Amino acid sequence: MGIAKENVKERIALILRELGIEWVRRFEERDPQFLSISRLCNGLNNDIGVTLRLTVLNALISYQLTGKGEDHWDYFANYFIRNRPSDLCNDFIGYVMNSKYLARYRSSRIRRIRNACPRLTNLDAGKYLHDLTSLWRFLSSVVNAHGNEKTVVFAVKIAYYVDRACGLDVNVPMDIPIPVDYRVTVITICSGLIPIASNSLNARQLAGEIMVRRRQEIQDVWNEVGRLSGIPPLNLDSVIWVLGGLLINSSFEMNKAINGLSGLGIRDKRVNELLYLLGGRCINR
Repeated sequence: MGIAKENVKERIALILRELGIEWVRRFEERDPQFLSISRLCNGLNNDIGVTLRLTVLNALISYQLTGKGEDHWDYFANYFIRNRPSDLCNDFIGYVMNSKYLARYRSSRIRRIRNACPRLTNLDAGKYLHDLTSLWRFLSSVVNAHGNEKTVVFAVKIAYYVDRACGLDVNVPMDIPIPVDYRVTVITICSGLIPIASNSLNARQLAGEIMVRRRQEIQDVWNEVGRLSGIPPLNLDSVIWVLGGLLINSSFEMNKAINGLSGLGIRDKRVNELLYLLGGRCINR
């Protein structure tokens, strides 16, 4: 019998509060997406404006990938380090045409780039990297969205990564929700933080069915974890995404997942417990 939902939520929040925001910020530096953006910023001679525009564009089309997100961002960074853009919109479409990770729905991605890119060509890094809430509102208007959609809030998170990876500093506001993707949805199901009316839980199958339909509910529960822990949901996303990747890629075999933590240089019993709580009812026992 698992821990009750409220107790899981409070326990997750307590561990995160104990670890603290500075631990989370150091953890973010282990995120493969952060490492890819760091390489891109260095490869573009620390041109924060170009790095920001490219990464925001990539975030806005980072859905339904044909491979792992880590590999997609690695390819993206390598591509633009080798092919520094001279015509942002056309060169970015060339990247979309070449990336095997974007092969699915390629025409839809290109249509989004054609619509959004002209408004992003002069995106003011100095203005928006120090006001992520304004960036969030701006990007919502660019893609004509409500603002809680995965690609929109993910683009804000990626902009925050650009800020840090290029050597600046900013604090994430508490009001921006977590980007709800497949991995976050699986972990929200497995942890028991949302109720699932199913006797035979198949989190991977269910995630595909509910990640859009129950997006607000998933965001609400992580907003509450953020409030209880004092860590903004956009910062929480990196912890959930990386630890969730360890769990999913190990098929929820805890010894393998904990070995993956060690591989990241993390040997903290609190993080081990967090891994168990996030894996919850999906853990192979």
